[in-house]
Amino acid sequence: MRYRHIAAALAIGAAVAAPSLSASAAEASLGAQVNVMPKYDGSASYRVMPLPMFAYDNGLLFVSGLSAGVRYPIGAGVSMGLIAQFDFGRDADDSPRLAGTDDISNTARLGAFVDWRHGKWKASLNALQATHSGYGLKVRLSGGYTALATPKNTVHLAVGATFGNEDYMNTYFGVSEQESVASQSRLPAYSPSAGIKGVDASVTWTHQLNPHWSTAAVLGVSSLVGDAADSPVVEHKAAVFGSVGVAYHF
Repeated sequence: MRYRHIAAALAIGAAVAAPSLSASAAEASLGAQVNVMPKYDGSASYRVMPLPMFAYDNGLLFVSGLSAGVRYPIGAGVSMGLIAQFDFGRDADDSPRLAGTDDISNTARLGAFVDWRHGKWKASLNALQATHSGYGLKVRLSGGYTALATPKNTVHLAVGATFGNEDYMNTYFGVSEQESVASQSRLPAYSPSAGIKGVDASVTWTHQLNPHWSTAAVLGVSSLVGDAADSPVVEHKAAVFGSVGVAYHF
């Protein structure tokens, strides 16, 4: 099986949203996380997936979850940089609804981001092109607010929207004529246009146990919209996702 939705769960607190650090204040952490998410975008079924987690940030280079990159501060709370991200794919046997469809392979995505921060507020925009031919471009805009910040507890609220170009939308939500035939016409042929794929909101709670150990919990909701929501492969437009984890900070 391939687990594309893990990328969404791990994106909470990802590198482009990490605090900006000076080169002398490098931080690293190692831990484990248990993620709960739909089997694929639009799935009615869920899966639980434990994963090891590693994060590193020295102000210039960062690694967080399934993302890694380099950032360049350009002043006034704004930074920009290059980013690489790993996306899991989807198998036809993830759901009876997908019978006859092609598997979607795991893929790396490469792109750039712009990040803005001011006090408790932040926003970021990134564009990521798949290295797998035909899997297309996705663009994500997100914003966040730190609702609580104490020495022991931090609560962060976030919202976001994801856009996909035509190749992206057809890869993950389209049904080709060949797939329609292979599904014995259970799935009509469908060719979505470029547009906003979905929107999401989440809350993240981080609790500092001691100077080295911390726990984190994420709870979020997402919804497919537009042509993505109308895809024949979609069972449920709305979904919940979440994770719990523990990390050791060096």
